[in-house]
Amino acid sequence: MAALAGAVLGGRQGGTGAVGGGLLALLGSLAFSAWKNRDATGGSAAPQTAEELAREAPLGLREPQSPQEEAQLEQTALLAIRAMINAAKADGAIDGAEMGKIMGKLKEFGSDDEARDFVMSELQKPFDLDGLVAAVNNPELAVQVYGASLLAIEVDTPAEREYLQKLADKLGLDKETVCYIHETLGVAT
Repeated sequence: MAALAGAVLGGRQGGTGAVGGGLLALLGSLAFSAWKNRDATGGSAAPQTAEELAREAPLGLREPQSPQEEAQLEQTALLAIRAMINAAKADGAIDGAEMGKIMGKLKEFGSDDEARDFVMSELQKPFDLDGLVAAVNNPELAVQVYGASLLAIEVDTPAEREYLQKLADKLGLDKETVCYIHETLGVAT
């Protein structure tokens, strides 16, 4: 599955590809800055030194330091993919054209059969907000899942706006954090 994460999220072949580019780097940066912003407005103290910042930086903004972190990064990448697919289903279903576009992008990125099979399986699964949220185990990952979802859709229908509101509520994201994510990604709230 590492090849899938790398192919879909950008970066080096055969790995997660998060460091140095791709969606995971963007989402990691978003999570990091959202929590730094929150800390600056009344939360706990943010790391001060470059060493503290490097230790505190989420995976995706730094290289994994262990096989466990590599596995965690891969799981985050797959969760981001699931979040994007789930968001695309928010207005009812993914139609044939959308599915073709997604599968075409996978092929363009050089994904293998395993990667395409995984995405096809996810595309065919029913909409599952609760299952997606259950896989989120920390506030930074919540920001990343919300950000991935927001990037996957044009927020132009009531169903999509309602989906994002439910997602934010279930992830425990406060209004300030949600507004910060929208502002950072250039998407109106």
